Amino acid sequence: MSRVLLSIGAVQLLVMIVALVRAKVLALLLGPAGYGVISTVDQTVVSLVQLGAFSMPFTALKFMAREYGHPEAFAKEFATFFAAIGACGLLTVLLSAGVLTWYPGVFGSDLIVLRPYLLLALLGVPAAMLHILFVHTLAAAQRGTSSAWLNMLVLMALAVASVIGVVVAGIRGVYLFTVGAGVLSAIVGLRYIMGQLRLTMHASPSVLLTAFRKNPEIVKYSFLVYSALAAYSLTMLATRYFVFAGLGAAQAGLLQALIGIGLTVGAMLNSMNTLYFVPVINSRLPVPEKEKAANLFARRILLLLIVGGLGVSLFPGTLLKLLFSHEFLPGAGVLFAFVIWQLIYQMANVYLQLLIGLDEVAAYAIATCVGYGIASVLFPSFISRFGLAGAAMALSCALVISAVVALGRLRWRFNVSVDGGVVARFCFGLLVILGARFAFRHTAELTVSGVALRGAFALAVALVLWLTLASDERRFLLSRLPQSARLRFAVSRSRSEDDDPTA
Repeated sequence: MSRVLLSIGAVQLLVMIVALVRAKVLALLLGPAGYGVISTVDQTVVSLVQLGAFSMPFTALKFMAREYGHPEAFAKEFATFFAAIGACGLLTVLLSAGVLTWYPGVFGSDLIVLRPYLLLALLGVPAAMLHILFVHTLAAAQRGTSSAWLNMLVLMALAVASVIGVVVAGIRGVYLFTVGAGVLSAIVGLRYIMGQLRLTMHASPSVLLTAFRKNPEIVKYSFLVYSALAAYSLTMLATRYFVFAGLGAAQAGLLQALIGIGLTVGAMLNSMNTLYFVPVINSRLPVPEKEKAANLFARRILLLLIVGGLGVSLFPGTLLKLLFSHEFLPGAGVLFAFVIWQLIYQMANVYLQLLIGLDEVAAYAIATCVGYGIASVLFPSFISRFGLAGAAMALSCALVISAVVALGRLRWRFNVSVDGGVVARFCFGLLVILGARFAFRHTAELTVSGVALRGAFALAVALVLWLTLASDERRFLLSRLPQSARLRFAVSRSRSEDDDPTA
């Protein structure tokens, strides 16, 4: 299992690198305004993929995993979901294209300029839906590493296609080439998994309806998860549309860069959540054990978030210039706000997932929808008053509200609460990020004095973290040091104990 998790983590790192390289190239070629157009169109397509599939790719994972080991039943499940998701993809394209054709100003008159690109990008929706199904099919067949590699290779193909497209034909070329690459990847992916898993296409769609009748809880579960997913997806889309309409395409490009860096800080933690934490809390452990697992996991990821967030907050301008271009430097002053958003998101997500693990899926959906619903109301006023920082503030408010609702339900229903160590580390993380932003806002980043001061601050943070680590966390970190470093640490500790008779 450790080898599999390590392999998946390594592939996830490659996915992050591919995404960053794509963003860097497009930012250099298009500038903030062009990058803002692409980010808005991309998020629209992602939202349509998530909403139009009705969470069926995720439901398919549950059904097919149950039938693993029974080849005929597994093949029937795959064929059924393939037909259903393919039909949903085509229907999504037709409905969306119809709306954009007959109501071109549906998103506002300022955004009509995006319509030609949206109409092209829509053609890739069915292939994107099927790509998720193929990845989940391999995962259901207990081929996690193959699933991760398939995902990475498809994303790499799309990234290469987008770069070639922008060089050949600008923004329009991005979608002409990525749609073609997406369709080709879907064909190759289908042939690959059918050959690897020996699948055939001979099932009737009625199998899906029969399965739903036999398992009505699956329908309820899918609907509630779909509601939460829709709330998140629509809110992220609304963020971009409000910024694009209110602040312009260039600011929308800066927003995408800031969100991208924030999501990168938490990307590896999302994999840990999915591959380790979610299986644990969905097992048959008693409630106290699940509570303990959630608090322990929250403390561990907060440690990683503080380290990653500190680096981003200390050198925001350097990071934006390195990952994008000097034209994105105006966003350096508010990057810390998106790091805080990701810090709150990861914390809230732990306890939202705990609700699902305790079969409180309805409470999970309500907490998520209420939080993001309030965020959507806050966007216009926050963005007009605070600019891009207002977008991060509204998203953070949404997650605070969701976390309060989730923790209230956990406390009332199961007497589950957040332990003091988690709260203390979370507050320390907020102080570290805010301190890194405001202590050095008037100090150049890459001068000798700037680097020295930031290094001293980072060293102080590391010392506080080390002193507040639990004994098992210290042992874990020391075990990851090279053997020579561990020997030197042991020798120095032994000498200090010999010098101190009370040690």
